[in-house]
Amino acid sequence: MTESQQQTLKALLVTLLLLFVGSSLLFADQPQEELGKSFVPDTSRPMTARVHGDAAEVSIGTIAHGEEGRARYRYYERRFSGLLEWDAERNLFQATVDMNGLNFDADEKESESDLELLIPAAAPVDLEIDLKAGVIELDGSDLNLSGCEIDLWGGELTADFPKPLTRPIDFMAVGVRMGELTLSGLGNIPFRELDINGFAGQTTLDFSGSVAMQREVRVDLEMGEIEIIVPRGMQVEARIARFIAEVDLPSGWRHDRRYASTPGTQRGEADLYLDIRGGVGSITIRER
Repeated sequence: MTESQQQTLKALLVTLLLLFVGSSLLFADQPQEELGKSFVPDTSRPMTARVHGDAAEVSIGTIAHGEEGRARYRYYERRFSGLLEWDAERNLFQATVDMNGLNFDADEKESESDLELLIPAAAPVDLEIDLKAGVIELDGSDLNLSGCEIDLWGGELTADFPKPLTRPIDFMAVGVRMGELTLSGLGNIPFRELDINGFAGQTTLDFSGSVAMQREVRVDLEMGEIEIIVPRGMQVEARIARFIAEVDLPSGWRHDRRYASTPGTQRGEADLYLDIRGGVGSITIRER
């Protein structure tokens, strides 16, 4: 990435950060409100955990023992509003996190609007998250994931799956329009297809893990850095479409203008098929 491209990207990210922080800044003398909700999902079928709205810091994890899940939303009433709902018949938890306008002159001391969601480890869960801005942290250590669709317009999304999951997933979609996306332990998720979409920022995908299967991953980023980490010995085939993005591949890989693969990998027989579309910036594939 050239120096001018880096400066342009930094300016975009700084603007995004200012918008998010400005949307979260609160008056120092204002008491913080808190909403709480407990729920008991039907573990014989996937539950849906849906988070949508304007802006918040969201953390999602699991409760190792017990049947009851918990949610807590903390916010400041003059700047934010929210709603936590549980529909037992539909096996649906829903959190709405809204914001009452921007105030760039508000006191910076109180700037939190955060949602914590803890799901029983025994409950299979479809995650549906749609936020305009925020920070999302997903701890997949014991999460019984059955589906995942996340759309974050601006901010940061981090998810880690350090343990193998057993439930097959046909399709997953994750997008951060502007900001940073880091997904670790993707090799522990038994998914068939994964779509990654963004406009500007940094995307890091780590396919470490022990679940062996064929996967197809599409990555699309107009401006910024794409980094993909694959385990040594994994058979990988990549189709790379780029505008002026720089491409860096591991030593020994076969490659031409559009296709790259690990040594000895035959077309159509790879463990991991990558369809990468990069505009301005860099595309890096590393082995680890």
